[in-house]
Amino acid sequence: MNGSRRGPEAQQRDLRLGVIGMNEGNGHPFSYSAIFNGYDPQALQQRCPFDLIREYLPRDHRNEMFLPGAKVTHVWTQDRKLSEDVAAVAKIPNIAGRMEDLVGEVDAIILARDDPENHLAMAKPFLERKMPILIDKQLAASKSDVDAILSLAGAGYPIMAGSPARYTRDLVRARETLESRAVHSIHGMSLVNWVRYGHHLFEPIACLYGLDIRSVRSLSAKEGHDIVQIAYRSGLNVILEFIRGIHIPVAFTCFSEEAEPLTVPFSDFFYSFRAMLSDFVDLVRTGKPPFPREEMVAIAHVVLAGVISKERNGVAIDPVTLAEAAR
Repeated sequence: MNGSRRGPEAQQRDLRLGVIGMNEGNGHPFSYSAIFNGYDPQALQQRCPFDLIREYLPRDHRNEMFLPGAKVTHVWTQDRKLSEDVAAVAKIPNIAGRMEDLVGEVDAIILARDDPENHLAMAKPFLERKMPILIDKQLAASKSDVDAILSLAGAGYPIMAGSPARYTRDLVRARETLESRAVHSIHGMSLVNWVRYGHHLFEPIACLYGLDIRSVRSLSAKEGHDIVQIAYRSGLNVILEFIRGIHIPVAFTCFSEEAEPLTVPFSDFFYSFRAMLSDFVDLVRTGKPPFPREEMVAIAHVVLAGVISKERNGVAIDPVTLAEAAR
């Protein structure tokens, strides 16, 4: 039985969305909910612990740039006080005692935490009831969990996962510039680590250069410092570096013979978040994904290939073999 409230009536009214989860360093429950609902200025300053969100919501949202067609009506996090803070900041009327309480109360779920080792357990109650779901960045942290999510979803399921970095206006401008260049190498840097933030660097690169990849290799076994090499069959070489605990921008630089290097940052946060959430609302209403599901899965397998390579001391992994094994 479908546990959501989709149907003809859901096509006419605002969708009811449930936001679940919170993990260290990830403020998406605050920001994503505010994009739909607006925010309480006083609560934002007093109860949101994320400096960046306190900065860009008043600058970019201003309680004017609401995303129409949906409202976040329910929130659940693993901590009641945290749930109360999110609800106060983003004007969410209902705080759930259990995440399963959202079944039957909302039309769709936003799983707004980016520790993918928890994604399967948190998504499962909603996948089993065929509720549309948006999963933050990586589908899951292991091949078995990714396979389980895809098996639960089945064909045609309204599931969306990935990074808002694919929506940044800097990527649009970069695509126009890079069309006339033969890029031979790309170097990127980010904070956190590969499994949590790999999407922020690799997903926009995949949007530019596709997914015809020969191998993925981990080049670092150092704790808190991931270096991943992605070798394209075309000869394009991509090196992505992730360092925990330092302040560095999320950005990648494209090198070619024709011109000076071009750096593509991921800093257009509000616009990118809003565009991604708009696509999710369209998915819930129409059932049509904003980009091919095969692309979503292939990117998840690239991230998994990097994880497996690190576990195997830097052995090169063909991500296509992971996809074939999942069939």
